[in-house]
Amino acid sequence: MPRTCSKGFPSPRILIASAAIVALLGLTGVAHARHSTEYHSQYVLEGGAPGAALQTTRERSFAARPFMLELRTGVATIVGLFGATASFDPWSRLCLGVGLGANTSGMQVAAFARLRPLVLVGRRWARLHAVGLELAYSSGPYSDYSPELGADHTGGPSTTYSYDRVHWLQPQITYETRSYRGFNLLAGVGVEIPLATQGYHCLDEKLCAENKLGVLPTFTVGLGWALGL
Repeated sequence: MPRTCSKGFPSPRILIASAAIVALLGLTGVAHARHSTEYHSQYVLEGGAPGAALQTTRERSFAARPFMLELRTGVATIVGLFGATASFDPWSRLCLGVGLGANTSGMQVAAFARLRPLVLVGRRWARLHAVGLELAYSSGPYSDYSPELGADHTGGPSTTYSYDRVHWLQPQITYETRSYRGFNLLAGVGVEIPLATQGYHCLDEKLCAENKLGVLPTFTVGLGWALGL
């Protein structure tokens, strides 16, 4: 004999089906909320994230791709007029590296450490931004040039004096940004301070007396590519 239900009350099959649909919608909502939370945690300020978001935030750090090769150019950079650096980030706020390059006087070698006290993670594109302080040591030959212009304003620069080697201390303030794929852009301004010199050569006594080796301004632009472990 078939089962019947009182008028106005749904059958047991309808109740079971409705309950299943409600449960499915609830699970979908929970999964969506969890995804939204993880997505948002990737774009918070590093260092200020709550405990639950720290793991996701660390994934969006400079240390996530710790190895980087970078081309540098500029004015009185740690690798001269043009060169390359290789660096390693043991932590997101610290970068250690070495460099090799050249200028019109010869080859330059360098070693540096860059501290990033301020690291930000972009809220939309997961791009890293950092303001830091780089302290470098560099060494290489150095020549001082002075322009020689004739009556018709022609001519080129000539060497006033030179050193076989100058050891420099080069602090600079840096800004860098890195995409989630590893493309890195660096810009920096600072000074280079002579620490010691070797092999002095004067080519013009008058100009040598007027020009002394001192603190020089620096400007650096770097394009790099970071790699993961």
